[in-house]
Amino acid sequence: MNGFFVAGTDTDAGKTVVTAALVRQMRMQGIDAVPMKAIQTGGGYTQDGYPISPDFEVYCRASSFIGDGDEIRDMVPLSFSAPCSPHLASRMAGTACEIGPVLAALERLCGRHDLVIAEGVGGINVPLSDRLTSLTLIKETGLPLILVIRNVLGCVNHAINTIQILRSHNIQIRGAVMTQTSPPRDCDTFILEDNPRIISRLGGTPILGSLPFIPGAQSGTEPFWTALDVYMNGIAGALLNGGNNEQN
Repeated sequence: MNGFFVAGTDTDAGKTVVTAALVRQMRMQGIDAVPMKAIQTGGGYTQDGYPISPDFEVYCRASSFIGDGDEIRDMVPLSFSAPCSPHLASRMAGTACEIGPVLAALERLCGRHDLVIAEGVGGINVPLSDRLTSLTLIKETGLPLILVIRNVLGCVNHAINTIQILRSHNIQIRGAVMTQTSPPRDCDTFILEDNPRIISRLGGTPILGSLPFIPGAQSGTEPFWTALDVYMNGIAGALLNGGNNEQN
């Protein structure tokens, strides 16, 4: 399949912003790239069966992307109302969280578009059921992985553990993107500057780029995405060229 899978070291690492910004960059470069939210929680469905997805709305705002109803059902193949882990959200909905529909939807999207950028849910070991985790889904897609790491004190441990688990399952890691989702404190500057270096060194994984906290631009607005373009252009270029934009 032609695409990338975006996974994070934990919840709120910035996966949705990275996914949206990558789709935006690819489309700006003339590539028919589309997003996919593999499993949405905190969403659900409308009365006519149309998926509700806050994350998909972010993708659309970033790139002015509009798809038809049937295709959006492939871009959000599973959506559960409860804002919790998929295994619990699906149980509360009286159904199951199966990866078959997700893989089928991904295959259809890959057959119709140049590139699919699929965002996962939570960290890689988030349970989808009593027997499956997100790791199973990532492996079954066969897509190279982009790891999103929230750049804070303590992220090195989460990142290295995640990288080791992915490698043990023979999942290709194309590279990592560091994010800052809140304003950094001056006293943490030296830590935040060193985190990418040590993660790259110990994890043997290229850091494709870093996204700083952007003050003064409301998240999700056009000024926000425009400010991110400066950083995302190099990341997108590295992915397309099969190389890296490594920072260490």
